[in-house]
Amino acid sequence: MKTNSVEFGKKLKAIRTEKGFSIRQTALQAGTSNPYISQVENGKRNIPKPETLKKLAKGLRISKEEMFKLAGLEVSKPTNIEYIGSNFVNIPVIGEIACGEPITAEENISDYVPIPANVVKNGNYFILNCVGNSMEPTIANGSQVVIREQPDAENGQIAAILLEDENTATLKRIKKTKTGVILMPDNPEYEPIILNEDKRGRILGIVKMEMKRF
Repeated sequence: MKTNSVEFGKKLKAIRTEKGFSIRQTALQAGTSNPYISQVENGKRNIPKPETLKKLAKGLRISKEEMFKLAGLEVSKPTNIEYIGSNFVNIPVIGEIACGEPITAEENISDYVPIPANVVKNGNYFILNCVGNSMEPTIANGSQVVIREQPDAENGQIAAILLEDENTATLKRIKKTKTGVILMPDNPEYEPIILNEDKRGRILGIVKMEMKRF
């Protein structure tokens, strides 16, 4: 079915609003500008070309197939590929973390993984690849964890913490004291990390789900 630019823009805005994304956040995730997203939503731009549609799909965390369908484009479906339906959401996998950038900025994203929509509702989410066995047996080396973005965590929760001096994210269990925060490994062979003036860090979010690789 042919779609015009006004209808397409309304559909994009509805998806963005439903996911709770701002125009700025969508633009950052898509690698475009705020004015461009606004113009597309208001029907002031022609329906984008396929390459730009792929960027918009990343910005809204939906599959490119769903985006092409919104734009009225037919996509051939090879029989050996399972496509993401409306019950799944593409969640970004964070590779290297760029200093000073939001965790889900395009510069940080290495891939996307489809996750059931009911798992990742009520918030923004990202995925981290687990390297090392400091959280074993709770979280296995080589697995992936789904993180819900939030700036704080409760005692005992496993969180993703950005170690600012190393510019890397680590998974540890939170232990709050009167003087600060201690990052506790579940593996007793590893030493806790004490956050202080010399070792700064900030919480990126809490672990909601582990996905083991086979």
